[in-house]
Amino acid sequence: MRIIRILNSQFDIINTFLSSNFSSPTHWPDWNLVVSKHYNTDFFYFVAYDKDEVIGICPAHKTKKGKLSLIFSGQFRFIPNGGWIFKSGFENINISLPLNSNEAFQSFGLPFISEFMNSFYEKENSKTALTLIIDLDKDIEQIWNVEVHSKRRNMIRKAEKLGIQIRELKESELNEFYKVYTSANIRYGLDSLSKEFFADIFYKSKNIKFKVLLSEEDDKIQNIVVIAYDKNYATYWLGFSNDNIKNNGQGDLLQWEAIKFAKQQGCKYYDLCYIEKEKLPHIYKFKKGFAKNEFKIPIINQKPLSYKIINKVTKWL
Repeated sequence: MRIIRILNSQFDIINTFLSSNFSSPTHWPDWNLVVSKHYNTDFFYFVAYDKDEVIGICPAHKTKKGKLSLIFSGQFRFIPNGGWIFKSGFENINISLPLNSNEAFQSFGLPFISEFMNSFYEKENSKTALTLIIDLDKDIEQIWNVEVHSKRRNMIRKAEKLGIQIRELKESELNEFYKVYTSANIRYGLDSLSKEFFADIFYKSKNIKFKVLLSEEDDKIQNIVVIAYDKNYATYWLGFSNDNIKNNGQGDLLQWEAIKFAKQQGCKYYDLCYIEKEKLPHIYKFKKGFAKNEFKIPIINQKPLSYKIINKVTKWL
């Protein structure tokens, strides 16, 4: 097995691989090229070959700080997941990345579901995060009765009784979307992506899609969710509310509609995109109300000795 770096001119290899294997929306060039364009990274893929066959791909964003370079796969500018996707049948592959002496690698990988277990990351990896995942192969009635907590079901019924409407954001409403988005980020002390970034990623992607759903009452936007999905996998990417909104179950109804939409698109899984039980207990409780199954996400840090030496010497100078 050999690993090489592939640049933009060869990304047809990546599209062919992802089209033929179980995939994730965050791994397609569509998403990553927009991030690279707006945040000035050197973007490439690590590609694993068995003889002449591509057996695995890993998206990578390289940023520079002085003499050092950091390579991120996932968790750079709100890319939820990175890491390797391998072709089915290639399990337990031990990979040593071809890093230069001044490079370090950080990866926030894909969750340990069966289709992604054929990565080289072990279950026992010492550092992991958690997410909640719904198996969309189940009947929608089973998801409603088994996965969705009774409190969430009652809130959904309340929102429906009050006549709260769910609809898709129109392309002409991007300014309204961005106003609610930035206002919510200011409330919670979070950084915002640019409006131009959303215009590029929402409306110019080919292999992945984004569904922006909003709840509305009396012609006022209440809550917004953004779902990213491809042929196999859907991710609850962003969720936020307008200022001074009373909780009438509109967020619950919106999430339920998002789950149903992902199933209608033929996706196998719906990922609720991270839980932090201690740091964000209210968000954890909300998400847990829609999915019972928690899955580990591998967090990989690879820093060669040469990188550590250069880092120390640089600090001394």
